[in-house]
Amino acid sequence: MRSLTRLALSTVAAAALVGAGTGTALADTSSPVSPHIIGGTSGSSPYIVQLVFGQSGGTYGCTGEAISAQWVLTAKHCIDGTQWMDVYYSNSVTNPGTPVAADQVAGSSSGDVALVHLSSAKSLNSYAPLASSYSPAGGTGTIWGYGLTAGGAQPTHLNKATVNVVGSSTDAYGGSAIHVKGSDGASNHGDSGGPLFVDGKVVGVCSTGDVADPGSDIHAGSNYANLTASRSWIRSVTGV
Repeated sequence: MRSLTRLALSTVAAAALVGAGTGTALADTSSPVSPHIIGGTSGSSPYIVQLVFGQSGGTYGCTGEAISAQWVLTAKHCIDGTQWMDVYYSNSVTNPGTPVAADQVAGSSSGDVALVHLSSAKSLNSYAPLASSYSPAGGTGTIWGYGLTAGGAQPTHLNKATVNVVGSSTDAYGGSAIHVKGSDGASNHGDSGGPLFVDGKVVGVCSTGDVADPGSDIHAGSNYANLTASRSWIRSVTGV
C-alpha cells in the first residue's frame, strides 16, 4: 500500500475541522474527484491541479497549485490524516488523465497551508507565482478550484470567479486569513487549497467557508489562509 512520509508534526484529521476556525473546511468529502466553484466561469491553467486522496472512511478531493516541478501548494486540512494522494494536471474533471503520486507532505505551523511533494517531477512551462506578502486592503481577487457548483452539481472542468476582498479573518487552524465575498462566484467543498490571486500573484489558499453549505449563493463568503506567515517556510522547504 502507498504511504506518505510526513515532514511535519501530525495534527488533527480533516474531518475534525468541520466548524473549526471561522467556518467550515472546504475539502470535498462527497466524491472522489471534486468539481466546480459556484457560479464563475470555466478556465484553464497548467498549474492548478486536482488532488485526490485517501483518508479514513473514503476518497476525497481538494485543489492545489504546482509551484515547481516537484512541489504543490494546498491547504493543511487536505493532508491531515491523508494516507495516499494523487495529483492530476488536466483541468478536466471527467477526463483527468494520468496522475502523479505524492510521496511526502508537510504542514505549516502558521496556519492552513501545506506542501505536497511528487514522487516524480512534472515539468511545466509555468508555475503558480507566489506573493512575498499580502495585507488585505479591499479590492478584488480571483479564485480557482475544482469545488462543487451550485446545489452540489457535478461539473466537468476547472472554474474561476471574481471575489471582493473584505478584510482579515482566521483560517481553520487559527492562522491569519483573507476574508472574501463572491462577486460572480464563490468557493465550495472541493475548492480547499485552491488559490486566491491578487494582482497576478497567489496570496492565499482556500481554507473555510462562512457557512457549511453555500447552496447556490454566488456571493457567499470564505476565508483563504494568508501565505504571508508561511512564506519563508515555503521557501525553506521548496526553494521557491
